[in-house]
Amino acid sequence: MDARFIGVDWGTSNARFILVDAAGQCLHERTAPGIKRLDGPAAIEAAAFDAIADWPDVPVIMAGTVGANIGWHNVPYIRTPATAGIMAAHALRFPARGRQFVILPGVDTIRPDGQPDIMRGEETQIFGALAGHSGLVCLPGTHCKWVQVEGGTIAAFHSTMTGELLELIGLHSIMLSPRRAPTAKAGPVFDAAVAAICASAAGIDALLFTTRTRQVTGAMAADDADDHLAGLCIGGDVKSALALNPGARSVTLIGSAALTGLYARALATFGVPSRQIDGCNAVLAGLTHAYREIFE
Repeated sequence: MDARFIGVDWGTSNARFILVDAAGQCLHERTAPGIKRLDGPAAIEAAAFDAIADWPDVPVIMAGTVGANIGWHNVPYIRTPATAGIMAAHALRFPARGRQFVILPGVDTIRPDGQPDIMRGEETQIFGALAGHSGLVCLPGTHCKWVQVEGGTIAAFHSTMTGELLELIGLHSIMLSPRRAPTAKAGPVFDAAVAAICASAAGIDALLFTTRTRQVTGAMAADDADDHLAGLCIGGDVKSALALNPGARSVTLIGSAALTGLYARALATFGVPSRQIDGCNAVLAGLTHAYREIFE
């Protein structure tokens, strides 16, 4: 087995451990609990060693929330403009139980409105998938990132709470019955909700309650409520991002096929073309690049 390193994408909700060969290809893969499910650094360390116990003694390169102040070790952010080389240079290297670990830093920025913003994990995907690229990039998820990339450098970005907002509304409001974390699919209900946001002079706050009223009045079946709610939230996300990035002529989407597919449909409603990149492949490429920068 020609294993060179173990790559880890460790976020808030889950972790992905990848045994990687010299060509940057996955040999084996495992999952582990996310940081929010683990009680402090000792539990995170134990989960890491549980995941890699029978794997070769090779360097472990980690990205994501594992480097946050709620993670294993707090690795300071690097400031925009940020490059893959700067990220590697500011990585934290440390030994644990005889193994060599590296945690990559996240990226922070000061937005044009003067507000701070942060990312951890998404930068690794961008550096892996978009070397030399320029343009607007969207990484949808719990906290969606809209990133201006210039020649492979992260120049600026802003975050939106679209994924978390959907979950909170579904679980803690009367929009869905029974209350649940919504699941959405591409289709006419989703498209119609995005179109409503696109045509509205108001923001998403003026339309969210239609998820309830359309069901009560019989204008929409309860089974379609998830798609309607998702269309409003994702449509609102896209609308605000395009307003903040008026020069964008296309968008690169990085993430799961299902989620980037919904964003692609929403962008199309606004007349903006897009392309989709698999998020798992992007993070593997980014971790591989970081390994080579640090160890080769």
